[in-house]
Amino acid sequence: MPPGTDLSERDQRLILAIIAFAVFMASLDSTIVNISLPTIAATFDVDISLVSWVVMAYLLVLAGLLLVFGKLGDMIGFRRVFLAGFSVFTAGSLLCGLAFSIHHLIAFRALQGIGGAALEAIAPAMVVIYLPAQKRGRAIGMLATIVSLGIAAGPILGGFITEYLSWHWIFFINVPVGIAAVILAQRFLPADIAPGKRERFDSAGAALILLALITLLFPLNQGLDLGWTSPVILGCFAASLVLWTLFFVHERRCSAPLIDMRLFSNRAYTLANAAGFLVMLSYNGTIFLLPFFFEKVQAHSTEFAGLLLAVPAVALMLVGPVAGSLSDRHGARVLTTGAALLAGATLYLFSLFSAASALPFVIASLVLLGVAIGSFFPPNMNRILTAGARAGEGEGVASGVMMTLRNTGAVLGVALFGTIAVQVIAGTMAQRHVIRASPDMLSMGFSVAFTAGILLCILAAAISGVIRDENVRVER
Repeated sequence: MPPGTDLSERDQRLILAIIAFAVFMASLDSTIVNISLPTIAATFDVDISLVSWVVMAYLLVLAGLLLVFGKLGDMIGFRRVFLAGFSVFTAGSLLCGLAFSIHHLIAFRALQGIGGAALEAIAPAMVVIYLPAQKRGRAIGMLATIVSLGIAAGPILGGFITEYLSWHWIFFINVPVGIAAVILAQRFLPADIAPGKRERFDSAGAALILLALITLLFPLNQGLDLGWTSPVILGCFAASLVLWTLFFVHERRCSAPLIDMRLFSNRAYTLANAAGFLVMLSYNGTIFLLPFFFEKVQAHSTEFAGLLLAVPAVALMLVGPVAGSLSDRHGARVLTTGAALLAGATLYLFSLFSAASALPFVIASLVLLGVAIGSFFPPNMNRILTAGARAGEGEGVASGVMMTLRNTGAVLGVALFGTIAVQVIAGTMAQRHVIRASPDMLSMGFSVAFTAGILLCILAAAISGVIRDENVRVER
């Protein structure tokens, strides 16, 4: 792969724009469909449980294949994987728009998830490959901003398209955009350099980790609805435990493993991933509970609740590139430690929320959340990718592991915060219809969940604080 110093400033900007565009499309499609699910259910005359698989199929496939595509990027080249991923994503989008049954739509969303996984897995690694070390933090901060923009824009854009066109156009709009992106990438991404030796792909390891992740993420996602002690949930957890055991045994015995386990012997890489996992868990759990607080406790409309949820995303977009630039110049240790502590302090403010909380106090707390997350993730990601490169593992695998842990943390955050809140609220009621609880009861449950998040953020800060910046500094 060509080092970033071999590329002109213009080429570096073009490449970053292409990478950012891919990340935006992948993140946008993780949320744009949600708001149109009732319309899709009515079109095909199906119930909520079935139509929810339109979203779940995409997310499960995406999470399960991140590491696989990261490894492929190291083996055959990031340009090839990027072009193939965007092509599959575009084709899947076209087929989703043309779907004539709910089962076809679910299958085509899984296909789209394959393309999305390829894009999301290698995007951070491509920053390391194509940009010089002194610019990576800012570039990763920009990617974090783009991801937030895509996630925030999804429900707004999806609602507009569904209202004035049809749900089919949620997918059709990706087609011309995807074709243009493939043409630009074909023209401007540097050619891959052939690897020095041909490496065999660990197909058994890829299959095991895909199944292990799906059987883990599915029950985490559905546990609240089906019940944590239901046979389906317990069976999935048991299967996941067996599959993870088989995966680690296989990887240690395989001559060309999907993950070289020596990667985790790099202290900075492992600890930074652990801190990122904890912060993502806390952040996503918080974002999951806030709409219920806004609508059920403070009686805001759905539209206004959506606007409030955009506040931390906007703050993150503004802060992310700045935090990335600061980590380029001053290292990540102080930034990540301080940001994790600020996230914990923000969750303490959330734990004080009630029906009587003033709107300015709520908005200020949301701004602080966005500032904390925007200050944490760009330096943390820069630290992880640089440490992974120093550990001797390929950039694609280092990036794939990071993104897999972040997605798993996001799902676990919903499961953990939701379960804590439900158990606390249900314990105060004679009946278990939690959604009918009074605002005071709901606030109590949310407060306990946010308090748990405080502890997780403090732990993340402690972990971040023990990683010395020189352990991850790249030789220039």
